[in-house]
Amino acid sequence: MHIKKWAGICRNVMLWVLPLFFSLSGGQVLAQEMEDCMECHGDSTKVSKVPRIERETGEVKVVSMLVDKDAFMHSAHGLSKEGFTCTDCHQDLSGVYGEHAALLQPVDCVTFCHDDPGASYLEGSHVGHMKEKEKEKKRAPPTCKECHIGQNSMRETPVKDDPFHRGQINQMCSGCHEEYKLTYCTNLHGQLASLGYCNTDIANCSDCHGGHEILKSEDPASQVGKKHIVETCNKCHKGADQKFVKHIAHPKFKRPELYKDLLKALKDRDLKKIASDPQSYLMLIFLMYMGIIGFTFTAFGTHSLLMWFRILQDERKGEDGHGH
Repeated sequence: MHIKKWAGICRNVMLWVLPLFFSLSGGQVLAQEMEDCMECHGDSTKVSKVPRIERETGEVKVVSMLVDKDAFMHSAHGLSKEGFTCTDCHQDLSGVYGEHAALLQPVDCVTFCHDDPGASYLEGSHVGHMKEKEKEKKRAPPTCKECHIGQNSMRETPVKDDPFHRGQINQMCSGCHEEYKLTYCTNLHGQLASLGYCNTDIANCSDCHGGHEILKSEDPASQVGKKHIVETCNKCHKGADQKFVKHIAHPKFKRPELYKDLLKALKDRDLKKIASDPQSYLMLIFLMYMGIIGFTFTAFGTHSLLMWFRILQDERKGEDGHGH
């Protein structure tokens, strides 16, 4: 009986106490690793700026070796359940702190951790199309760092729903899709986003079009295609149906090219094209609205001007009568 009792106690120790000990000691090791690096990289008098060569582009950049520990701990890496430390990404440190190579190898995010999203992005048709247009645009497809960089550096990459990150996505997409950004900012979503409200309540580019794998609306698998548009809108607008998705996400009534296209259609007497384009109705309403505003201010201004002349005339008559 005593043997069984002691065996049960030992088993409980192994199941509960030892894992707790190792988890706590592991946490201390992780914290110690971070503190070892921060002895230098948290002190502006010990580290400076150094040149770095971008792995994907070969571009040389000057970057600061100073690390904001608080910013890192509130980043996607710092908040991760795995509890990342410096050596997890800078593996050529090999656990050696203090004196190490002046230039460490660039961190390959895809190979280390993000192989699945990296593959979805690099093998997607969106990147393929960007590579085809690279010579014309003179701009290579964006890398992970360009979309996911934090306010200071890549190591402080924000969490997915961080407003700064969401705003950066809009800015990145507008680098190639400036026209769509302008029409997006005509809509309520874009108007609020342009004012700095980039939280999850306001749809950004990736909410509607996807992130790593973006497809044209004609593609059956596209998030904004006919088969999935209702599902996409339902992520924010519960109860959205086929009538709801008739809403124009990118209104063009403030774009001159819309009026040129409509004038050309009128010249060609292509009334069917005009009637079938929802943008035509927006343009008509916009012109009527601006016409009403213009008429109102013109009438008000004319009325005020006439009243001013009448007052001047009455004052002159009064002065003449007083003089006689």
